[in-house]
Amino acid sequence: MRKDSVATGVRRGCIALCISMLALLVTAPDTQAVVRAIPGAQIQPPNTSSAQHAPVQPAGVASPSSIQPAGTSVAPPPIKPSGQPGASAPKLMEPDENDTDAERIRKLEATAMVSAKRGSAADRLAARTSWLLGLLYLHGEHAPVDRATAQKWFERARTLNEPMGNAGLAWCEIDGCVGPPSPRTARNYLPPLKNANPGLALFLDWKIQERVAPVQGTSATQSTHTNPDIQRMQLLQQAAQAGNASALNELGLINVTASRYDLALPQFTSAAKRSPAAASNLKLLNVRIEQNQKTAPGKSASDRAEGWYTEARRYHRGEGVPSNYAEAIRLYQLAAAAGHPPSRRMLELIYSRPAPGGSVNVAWMRQLASMDVTAEGAILSISTPPTPLLFVRDQTPLYEFIPQEWRKDRSLGQR
Repeated sequence: MRKDSVATGVRRGCIALCISMLALLVTAPDTQAVVRAIPGAQIQPPNTSSAQHAPVQPAGVASPSSIQPAGTSVAPPPIKPSGQPGASAPKLMEPDENDTDAERIRKLEATAMVSAKRGSAADRLAARTSWLLGLLYLHGEHAPVDRATAQKWFERARTLNEPMGNAGLAWCEIDGCVGPPSPRTARNYLPPLKNANPGLALFLDWKIQERVAPVQGTSATQSTHTNPDIQRMQLLQQAAQAGNASALNELGLINVTASRYDLALPQFTSAAKRSPAAASNLKLLNVRIEQNQKTAPGKSASDRAEGWYTEARRYHRGEGVPSNYAEAIRLYQLAAAAGHPPSRRMLELIYSRPAPGGSVNVAWMRQLASMDVTAEGAILSISTPPTPLLFVRDQTPLYEFIPQEWRKDRSLGQR
């Protein structure tokens, strides 16, 4: 009886469980419909204008950079490898006004002796500084003239791929920095120099030909292509057309000798900013042109007489021309014949102390060169003899390459 009750209870429990499961299956679609009917929250984009909505980056993680589209103007320029033609020239050190010359040279030498990666900025600066040191020692700027040391620095500049080092070595062979000159050997340095500075290469080639074969008279039987004088002149003209200051100055000197002042004037002018010699020659030529204008045929007799007297003094003192006492006396006589009192008085003084035999006393002429005569005939003695003003050349054709800040004001030496 008890077993039947237990079995009956189990059956009732199973039936209840089945009824519950059926109820769930019947009500499930309605529940799902209710869930689907609830609208989801709309997603809003972040407000980029407010710092509160800025995306938060994890600590220690850098924000990725924005990607630029190809071809936009903000793309960085391509990086050029150092030592290539596109690389900018290194900036040389400028002299410190508080340093002595010895200290300036030591600083340059320290920069020039830096051992750096080939083609790097430091390597190119060392090469350029070596070239500058060679120039300073060659010309005695901030250092005593030492041609042997100059050649060593030119050699280092060339070793470091500074093309202008070839110019220094070529000049050392032409002029003889160490040992006797060897102009023909200098030609070996010209090919690598032509790309760096064609004007200088052409002028040095002209200089080599001048040293190897001095200028001779032109023969009527020689053609333009075989005459060495004409070939050298063409080479000099090409160097001047390429802008070389020494070539322009040289052509100016040739034209002054031939009294072609209209041609010499623009040549000296073009070279004056780079060549101290050309600047000096330009001033002297302007004085000469002004003096010639005073003696022009259209001038009055008194103006011509004054012009002849000025020219006489120039030849007497050697100002701009070699001293020529015979020409000075001739011009004094022209001015005196035109009624110029100072010229007449100067002639009286010249002939007051003749040399034995009655000729002009050269020693007395030298003394008179330091004296001036007034219009009334009074003698004004000058304490120091005048310094002859001559047309000149720079020390070397390399002087124009010394930066202005490394040049010193000094009297030009004639070469």
